[in-house]
Amino acid sequence: MASLGSPCAQPLKTRINLSSEELEDLDRKLRLEFGPFVVSSERAEEIKRMLALADKDIEDHDSEVARLQKQIIVVQAEKQRLEKQQSKLRSLLSPIRKLSNEILLNIFQYVCEENFLQSYPWFLNWGPPTKLTSPIITYLPTMVISTVCSRWRTLALSSPNLWANVEVEIQAVSSDQAKALIGFTDTVARYLEKSGDWPLRVALSISVDDGTEFPSLIYLAQHAHRWRTFRLNGYESLRHHTIPSLWSELHFPLLTELDIPHGDLDCFEHSPRLCTLATNNILPSEAPYHQLRHLNLRKSFSKLVEALHRCPSIKSLELQGWENDPEYGACYTWPNITSLVIEAGDGFYPKSYMKMVLLSFALPSLRAIVLESDRIEPYPWSTENFISFISRSSCVISTLTLRSVSLSDSDLIAVLRVMPSLLHLEIDDKIMSGVYNTPRSPITSYLMLSLIQHELTSISLVPKLHTLHLDPNYRTRTFDDSAFVRMVESRWFRPGSDLSVTMSAMGRDCIRSVVLKFNWREVDAEVYKPLRVLDKEGLRVVVAGTNGIQV
Repeated sequence: MASLGSPCAQPLKTRINLSSEELEDLDRKLRLEFGPFVVSSERAEEIKRMLALADKDIEDHDSEVARLQKQIIVVQAEKQRLEKQQSKLRSLLSPIRKLSNEILLNIFQYVCEENFLQSYPWFLNWGPPTKLTSPIITYLPTMVISTVCSRWRTLALSSPNLWANVEVEIQAVSSDQAKALIGFTDTVARYLEKSGDWPLRVALSISVDDGTEFPSLIYLAQHAHRWRTFRLNGYESLRHHTIPSLWSELHFPLLTELDIPHGDLDCFEHSPRLCTLATNNILPSEAPYHQLRHLNLRKSFSKLVEALHRCPSIKSLELQGWENDPEYGACYTWPNITSLVIEAGDGFYPKSYMKMVLLSFALPSLRAIVLESDRIEPYPWSTENFISFISRSSCVISTLTLRSVSLSDSDLIAVLRVMPSLLHLEIDDKIMSGVYNTPRSPITSYLMLSLIQHELTSISLVPKLHTLHLDPNYRTRTFDDSAFVRMVESRWFRPGSDLSVTMSAMGRDCIRSVVLKFNWREVDAEVYKPLRVLDKEGLRVVVAGTNGIQV
């Protein structure tokens, strides 16, 4: 008898079971026998009896199938339970569980540097300043971390610093519209609540139309005493486009960094720790200019001179000029400035602006210079003006950074000759396109050969160079890899070796770090093989191309 079922069930017995011979005979009769007398009455009764038994057998099998299906469901559920247990057991061996809470929190701090909160729904006729390309939750890393698991949630909720970095985009709304923003305002309030007493990093964008209510702004203002850094994006004014009376009452005891249009500077009169300011003008104001140490000014040269007179303690100066002022004949000496950044934006007059700064300034304490541009066209250059500026200032430059500055190799070499104490040199040409002019790049074979140090020669270009960072432009198709390798080898010697003693006696330092990056070509690893040896000896070497890091 045939049987179905699991070992734990009774064998399923069938009531009819035709033998193979009987089945063959049945098939034969179905094929060959027909007519009114093919089946006798006795045989017909037997067949009907067998059909009735077959019906009962089918019912039994249906019942067995139903029982087995239920058993399958039970087995599948058991399998899922085992898989969950297996997953939990495997999680015990997960590498991330080996991380201490301190290391995990360091990772969280890196991930949660910015939490972006955008007003929703958006009621204004124009869209919000930032177009979201992913679900809003992906812009709230701290919120996400707090929902992963109990450990992460505990760490997130016990770490107020993770909630203290917020960028908020708000809109002026009517009282009725404000009711629809309760979810957004609750989220802002939640971040402020969870950040506890931790100092806040706040960035704010304001969009204004006919509305007069700013519920989220009120929340932020209530925590102004915790603002450590504040940046106002866009062109709207806190004083004129929000709630004027609100800002006159606020104090900012922890505020150290401020980026804001000049018209709102009076709002931050009570900021005893303010030392860094980025703005587009320095006008007569109650703001604490006298205590500023770092200034980023986005305006014309005449306003710059006025600004520096109002800020006598400035040590770091970043200039983003675009207006074409008359050239100044007077020379201004600023004895405290140690760092200077001149950036040419998309304006029309970067050449005259740079010229005015170099010809009209003397900075005797200057140590670091950065010249850069985000323009399509390369930054203009005048070797004569630059050398005159260095000579007039009588400064000792230790750091020189040139980004998108169009100058020849001979121009750069002339500049380096007046910087014998230079420690750090960075040249980045990668974004210069030369739509209107063919840009000049100083990263050439001649520069590499000029930087080679010879043991028997007392004269050396930038003999104390410690770090070199090069990002050649894609037009530099003939980059001399071999000359670069020779140059690096000539500047490396093991500390404490006889060569080190000799070089030190000649006033030369060992190079410590070399970075070379190509964003337009591959790197031949074989050519740079000698630098791998130096890397193992202690020199930091990074050589990367479109085929990845090769050294």
